[in-house]
Amino acid sequence: METVIITGGTGTVGKQLTKLLIQEGFQVILFTRNPKFNQRNDTVQYIHWDPNEKRINSDAIKQADYIINLAGASITDKRWTKKRRQEIISSRVNSSELLVEALQRIPNKVKAVISTSAVGWYGADKEVDHAFSENEEQGTSFLSWTCKLWEDCIKPVELLHKRVVILRLGVVFTKNEGALKKLTQSLKYRMATYIGSGKQVISWIHITDLCHLYLAAIRNPNLSGIYNAVSSEPLSQKTIINRIAKQRFGFLYLPLFIPSFIIKFAMGQMADEVLLTSTTASNQKILQTGFLFKYPTLDEECIKNL
Repeated sequence: METVIITGGTGTVGKQLTKLLIQEGFQVILFTRNPKFNQRNDTVQYIHWDPNEKRINSDAIKQADYIINLAGASITDKRWTKKRRQEIISSRVNSSELLVEALQRIPNKVKAVISTSAVGWYGADKEVDHAFSENEEQGTSFLSWTCKLWEDCIKPVELLHKRVVILRLGVVFTKNEGALKKLTQSLKYRMATYIGSGKQVISWIHITDLCHLYLAAIRNPNLSGIYNAVSSEPLSQKTIINRIAKQRFGFLYLPLFIPSFIIKFAMGQMADEVLLTSTTASNQKILQTGFLFKYPTLDEECIKNL
């Protein structure tokens, strides 16, 4: 039985990914900063680590065949104060640097490290009808520079002759959690709430497809380098909300626009870079590897599973 370490594994993606890996016959070690997690069974164990204090469990590194790095403070949970921006960066940089240092120092059998980034690398769309591919330069926003630091910190693993895969995530759609819950929370009152114009494009991915992408990155030795983890159908925020609303209520819902200036006042820089910005990313590179999306588009079946 092969062993996979997941850092940041107690979050939404980590929990779903853990279930999939167990189903596929892997043993999972979850690195967590919360010392209260001390569960252990035949397939999952929780191990405390602290990237800020450079604390990592050597025995776990020795056991691992693969490492999936999900660690990083949430981008959207809090307003971007100076302190919060530093937390967003340091949570990603420190965890990546600690993994590299551990793999350099501790004898191990790790075959591949699958790390995480975001389509925020590209910044805002620059041209109409253009989707960003993986070879394009980073943008100039805070998120772009965060992704740059994030990716650069894990790349030294390649010098250890190990395979490195970096997935640039779009907005992850999952049931009753995360960004989609926030986008559609007003639907319970039959109101479709659009932020700003609602025309800003979201490159998204269903959590089921994302977890299978991580699994593919483990199992396919030909996967290496950077891949956009997004569906085949980037959509405007308004289109996403309307499709979900129409499937649930037909046309019996009320559209409501929240002006951009209110969002900017409430959320500051985050509003400009995340909520009011279009980022259209292409998934052609991962499709060319033979990966098949279960939910390539936001169709009826996809919405039923959200």
